[in-house]
Amino acid sequence: MDLLWIFAAVAPLAVASLVAFAAHIDPLSGHWRTWAPKDR
Repeated sequence: MDLLWIFAAVAPLAVASLVAFAAHIDPLSGHWRTWAPKDR
């Protein structure tokens, strides 16, 4: 039962970090997004 509580505490942090990481990937190209604008 203790492992269930540990999993319940860690799972939201893991999902949040996964979403934060996935937000930096461009879905069309699959490459990492840069902060610099490409339209010059």
